[in-house]
Amino acid sequence: MSSELESIVDKVLNYISKKNVDYSDLRMEKTVYSSIIYTNGRIERIQHGATKGIGVRLLANGAFSFVTINQLDLNKIYNTIDDGVSAAKLLGERRKEKIRLMDVKSVRDEVKYRVLDNPVNIDLNEKKKVVEKLYKIASNIDKRIVNITIFLMDSVREKILANTDGTLIKFYIPRVRIGLNTVAMFKGKIGSYMRYEGFVSGYESIYKMDFDEYSRKIVSKALKMLEAEPAPSGRFTVITDPDLTGVFSHEAVGHACEGDLVVSGESILAGKLGKRVGSELVNIYDDSTYPNGWGSLKYDDEGVLTQKRLLIEKGILRKYITNRETAVKLDMEPNGGARAQDYSHPPIVRMSNTYMAPGDWSFEEMIEDIKYGVYLLGSRGGQVDTAKGTFQFNAQEAFLIENGEITKPLLDVSLSGLTLETLMNIDALSKEFTLRTGTCGKGGQGVPAGTGGPHARIRNAIVGGRR
Repeated sequence: MSSELESIVDKVLNYISKKNVDYSDLRMEKTVYSSIIYTNGRIERIQHGATKGIGVRLLANGAFSFVTINQLDLNKIYNTIDDGVSAAKLLGERRKEKIRLMDVKSVRDEVKYRVLDNPVNIDLNEKKKVVEKLYKIASNIDKRIVNITIFLMDSVREKILANTDGTLIKFYIPRVRIGLNTVAMFKGKIGSYMRYEGFVSGYESIYKMDFDEYSRKIVSKALKMLEAEPAPSGRFTVITDPDLTGVFSHEAVGHACEGDLVVSGESILAGKLGKRVGSELVNIYDDSTYPNGWGSLKYDDEGVLTQKRLLIEKGILRKYITNRETAVKLDMEPNGGARAQDYSHPPIVRMSNTYMAPGDWSFEEMIEDIKYGVYLLGSRGGQVDTAKGTFQFNAQEAFLIENGEITKPLLDVSLSGLTLETLMNIDALSKEFTLRTGTCGKGGQGVPAGTGGPHARIRNAIVGGRR
């Protein structure tokens, strides 16, 4: 981060100190990014650019205002802050319940991720060669693959987080992500499969990938779906793969543990701390400290040290995810759960890497006594109602389990049910564990998030299939 930007932060904080506000924090950012979408041998879209700006929260009269500007002109920043101060004071006059923030220690630190092949230093022609190489490999595997789309994205974000309590943290965060989507067609049937890989690093992680293995795995899954048959509907014993176990842990459980939803009464887990919400096998974490995790970061966007949060321990609800405001309302410590998409958005309570801890079963042991069940893999999306505690996910792949063996592939299968009932019905977890990369959306913001877990066996689960 340049000394010029640090100088701007100091001047802005000094300006705010002369205003009659109770607290303020700011995030100044500069991000360089690029993305390529490559479909069937041609570039469909290419983007390259940079953004910079500042976002400021101002607390006055017990109310927050948030202002943002995509320029670093001091006079314009000052004018924007003046508007924000006026807005906060006006809101505070009308607000019955005043916002209070839990006290935390101020921090001075620098968080810089190691990067060898910095995305900023790699030109677009070199990035284009990466997608062309992957396309060449994937397109030569099988003639039944009729559509191939490759996504390549990278960013380098420099950020300064500072507040009027004395915190000042500098961040340098590189990210690269690549995705491959394949569509197979044969005799009127269609199968598809999509998979992303992401790294908090530079292009060295992309260069280390085995594109041949990566392509063959994705292509083979798309081809397998050409054999898929209509799925049964009803209640069955279900095995979810680590990807789908992670999505369930994130969507159905993690969101319900977010402090703002708990406080507002929009969570099925409100008021259940210390109570049983799942079987004794269930341990679910939201872990911002996971090594090289896609959603990991040392500090949140309020400058609070993040944690490995044990949300559910042996089926007992132990913790919610909090920011400084909800920590006061819930009488808990702030545990580093405030995150923002970028400088132009205010920090809100968010997850980081949410996963179910593994068990001690082998996959073979988990399926050997299932006479008739369903094996579900991955997710194509779905919906969750955290207030009612209901969910529905569409699996990316599915297979029938018959007499302890994986048999036929199934078409368009969904898993649905009640969150608490499903947690109670988990009776086996595998030793195998993986953590995947993704993007979590909430409040109009998207942030990097990891999801994962083991294979999970769920008794009496609701399965639906399209016929």
